[in-house]
Amino acid sequence: MAAKQSEPTLRHYFGDRQGLVIEIIKKIAANSEQVWALVRRPAKDVTSAVSEYIKLTEFSFREGMFARSHAFALVEGLADRIVGKVYLEFMLEPSLTAFSDKLAATPGGPSDPAQLRAATLAATGPLFVLALHQNLLNGRETLPMDTSKIFGFLDHCIGANLAPATDL
Repeated sequence: MAAKQSEPTLRHYFGDRQGLVIEIIKKIAANSEQVWALVRRPAKDVTSAVSEYIKLTEFSFREGMFARSHAFALVEGLADRIVGKVYLEFMLEPSLTAFSDKLAATPGGPSDPAQLRAATLAATGPLFVLALHQNLLNGRETLPMDTSKIFGFLDHCIGANLAPATDL
């Protein structure tokens, strides 16, 4: 076993596999809180907020654990509805909310909840797919992309579309 513990020992502490997976997700979430706190910090304007978020995501992308953590929890959550709810509550939603909070606290950022949600999904969706494609599915080796240019393009497009005309 990866934990180098016997199955009876794991069952004693976690009850079953589902309990173990839930605890792993909660531990990942607790360890992610510092990153989410960095993401939440308001910026001077919306374009800066998007740039800061993209740069932090690009760093996490290069490290690899961002995508791996979410992919693990997502796969487990898709296979088990209870685990899925835990992933949604403890990892996915806090990740999304951190960027949404940043935008809401940044001068000129969207204030409407639907706009905040749409902006957050518009920013995080492509970044997550890029991380899956290049890191977890070995696209970096088999179908390499110039990720720096992609990050830059997303930064420009998302920032420009969210910024009030005076920020441009």
